[in-house]
Amino acid sequence: MRYLCLLRGVSATLFTLLVAAAPARSATIDYSQIFVFGDSLSDSGNVRNLTGGSFPPAPAYYNGRFSNGPNWIDRFSDSLGLNPVLSTELGAVPPLPSDGINFALGGATSGSGTVAHLATGVPALSTLPGLSQQISTFQALYSGPAAPDPNALFVLWVGGNDYLFNVNDPATVLNNIGAAINSLSSLGAENFLIANLPDLGETPFADINGGQPVADALNAATQAHNAGLEALLAGLDINYSLLDINALFKEALADPAAFDFTNVEDAFLLDCIQGGICPPGVTPSDYLYWDEIHPSTDSHGFIAAAALDLIDVPEPSTLLLMSVGLLGLGFTARRRTRQAAAGA
Repeated sequence: MRYLCLLRGVSATLFTLLVAAAPARSATIDYSQIFVFGDSLSDSGNVRNLTGGSFPPAPAYYNGRFSNGPNWIDRFSDSLGLNPVLSTELGAVPPLPSDGINFALGGATSGSGTVAHLATGVPALSTLPGLSQQISTFQALYSGPAAPDPNALFVLWVGGNDYLFNVNDPATVLNNIGAAINSLSSLGAENFLIANLPDLGETPFADINGGQPVADALNAATQAHNAGLEALLAGLDINYSLLDINALFKEALADPAAFDFTNVEDAFLLDCIQGGICPPGVTPSDYLYWDEIHPSTDSHGFIAAAALDLIDVPEPSTLLLMSVGLLGLGFTARRRTRQAAAGA
């Protein structure tokens, strides 16, 4: 299997010079729409809408995001010039939104369930949908003559909730993801951006909920998931880009200063707002994590920059600077097309 890879091992200084001297890159595909499926890492307000604005609670969480500011989908979509409508804000259809739809829901598992009630202790959240309901909603909207545009991008990032709260068997999660991709493909989806998982044992959640034994188990599940995801995608006849979140977070954990972080182990919300134990001058931008599971908005910025590099879209200036740093660190992501697969 051959992949198109990002530059690796290029120094940040050299890459800056190359960017300054070269014309702006153009996208391999001029994406006309974006459809987003997943959990709280990509939810831009769906759970907020379903809970009457009560969750995630403000002001600790920004405008329905599970972070302290815009998430990676907000930044990524904006850089593509797209503004997907939240699935919970759809009006009467048709017409369908021209820029796409964000179906992602905080707490969603890869199947039909949610862990929102387990994560929050709020029983009423147990009825929130999982990934399979997100796919079903898309199917209801786009089956028949209302097919998605061939140049639409389908984003899928899911699985963390399964391992953190529920499922220990990666085969179950991967089967769910494969079924979701196949369903979307059968409905006309042609272009996919799919993310793997960071080492879940390195999150503050693991330290809070059992320490090293829990961390080891979660990291083992993550490794099995990511290896299985690669194998799954390689066997599908789709155009896809694999966003290597695991490599990105490994880089941040190994060299926090390269990302302007001073703390990659704890959660700012728990330390500085709820705990009141922050050193003077520390801000959320110093932290990789906002809470025990969710990245800070600065971390989301690095994710968005990596995603834009992967699909070869010119970044806005702030994300471009993040992108330069990622290349200097040797961050690698992978893309495969049907044509590349055929030539493997």
